[in-house]
Amino acid sequence: MKSYTLLYGLLILCLSFQCRTKDQSPISFRIQGDAMHFENEKIRLVFDELTYCKVELKAEGLVQSMNHSGKVGPYATPPHFIKLDGIIYKDFKTNTHKLESLEDTEYGTGKRLTLEGSDRGIERSLIIEMYDQYPDVAQSWCTYTNRTGKDVEINEVYYNYYRVDRKLTNPSAVSYDYRYLQPLNKQWGDTWTNLGIADSTKEDFIIPGSGINRSGISFIDVWGPEMGMGIFHVEAIPRFHHIILKVLEDKTVAVGFKLVPEDSYGQMPELLKNNQSFTTWKSAICPHKNDFFTAGRRYGQFLDGALIKEGLEGLPDEYPAQAYEPYWKTWGMNDLAGSPIFTLEQVRNKMDELADYGFKAIMLDDGWQNINGLWDPDVEKFDGPQGMIDFVTEAHKPKWGKSENKSFKVYLWFDLLGTDTITNTIEPLLVRNEDGTVYQSMNTKYTLCPSFKGTQDYIRDSLLDKIINNWNVDGLYTDLKDQNPLPCFNKGHRHSLPAESVENNHLAFSTMHDEIMRLKPETGWISMCACASVHDAYQYPYYFVSDASDPTSNKQVRWRTRWIKAFRGSTAPVGDGYVDK
Repeated sequence: MKSYTLLYGLLILCLSFQCRTKDQSPISFRIQGDAMHFENEKIRLVFDELTYCKVELKAEGLVQSMNHSGKVGPYATPPHFIKLDGIIYKDFKTNTHKLESLEDTEYGTGKRLTLEGSDRGIERSLIIEMYDQYPDVAQSWCTYTNRTGKDVEINEVYYNYYRVDRKLTNPSAVSYDYRYLQPLNKQWGDTWTNLGIADSTKEDFIIPGSGINRSGISFIDVWGPEMGMGIFHVEAIPRFHHIILKVLEDKTVAVGFKLVPEDSYGQMPELLKNNQSFTTWKSAICPHKNDFFTAGRRYGQFLDGALIKEGLEGLPDEYPAQAYEPYWKTWGMNDLAGSPIFTLEQVRNKMDELADYGFKAIMLDDGWQNINGLWDPDVEKFDGPQGMIDFVTEAHKPKWGKSENKSFKVYLWFDLLGTDTITNTIEPLLVRNEDGTVYQSMNTKYTLCPSFKGTQDYIRDSLLDKIINNWNVDGLYTDLKDQNPLPCFNKGHRHSLPAESVENNHLAFSTMHDEIMRLKPETGWISMCACASVHDAYQYPYYFVSDASDPTSNKQVRWRTRWIKAFRGSTAPVGDGYVDK
């Protein structure tokens, strides 16, 4: 009898412990009056019965919200709605809700709230997830099902779309008085990390697409002195979409994501057939204090998890020692405006001084090569390939500096996907337009298709074998706007859809990274500039040093570095990419 009593007591103790363990989660759901509250330590989502939503930030003893959530008025919408056959479906009356516990391989423990509703024959399942270790983020997506009895055209899909108003946190402020981080750079020299919203702001950014040579990231942040809000994609594969930022007639600001199927290059169906469903891209909202840094860090963390779950390479957790070593480059040595003009004699004459200053590597910038795409040494600077080999060999010798005992690594400026010439080898690799013509790039003349296996083979077996293996160069500094993802219509590549070259843009960069590190496991080095473009988020796993990418002032250096540190983490190596005049 005592043994049964003991077992019974242990059972009660275990059940009690399990209950206490479950209750320790900071995430909760409750219904209060007509509102549903789903919240974590720093974020609370308050839904009404039609899923209009107030996003609240809980911080520093205050609960604040910067977005309107009312159902009345010409601009009133929930965060997730859809336009079909020219009709907006937005009032999805909730008929059921379900709360589940989560154990995610990358994000850890959390809870999922599913809200089921319908509007005039269109059913919507809205899923929101929160995780214990990310107390300020809510990830969400929708599945729409057509029960109208007919096929309907998908015109536009809105998700994590809000109307923000500075007056909600400061009644004396102007409604649009916010700063924002732009998801792309429109042109060389522009500032994109810290801009002010004006009453004329009406932006419709196509990502990737409307930045310099189709650049752009799936992230936008709007902030004021009281609070801010970041919105970002949580997709392991690049997805075509729009980011809206526009001041409305009432001076409030619409901000969020919009999907237009006809702009998605086959990623999203344009027709929703009767009794069929489709699911939107995953995205997340992060309210915060101060500027974009917190939301940018969450974007990096969530994208990292998404990549790993997809079986892809995540963002680096650590970097090799050489990633932090100072390097000197030839750009600007003869012209503060920057130029490819230099001679090897000039470089050699500086190397003793550079060694004593502590520089560990010499980077021969633009101008060392003859033709982009072929990547052979400039005959006016080098005595053929042997001249390059001789320079690298000399730099590697411990003979530099006053003590004549220091050596240098050697890096070369490079454009992984750009070419200024078409040869029999290069022609089959090129990105082509829908009409079959060759795509005209913005820096070099043409662009290689990164997802085509022939391009990857050319990069590995021709270019890297020559530069890294034969010449013994230690690393590459990849530059120019040709790196950004492009849809490709080259029939010879047999893409399943034009967006495939965007979805698999990373393959060219992983090829470069893996081959350099295979050939140079101790000294290999990869950096990215992208010529004033905002760096593509899906290329980050495949290089070490992020360059501030042609800033035009020290202020731009600081803000762009802040973005890189937010997204990649505090230990990420950053180069300034700036000639201080």
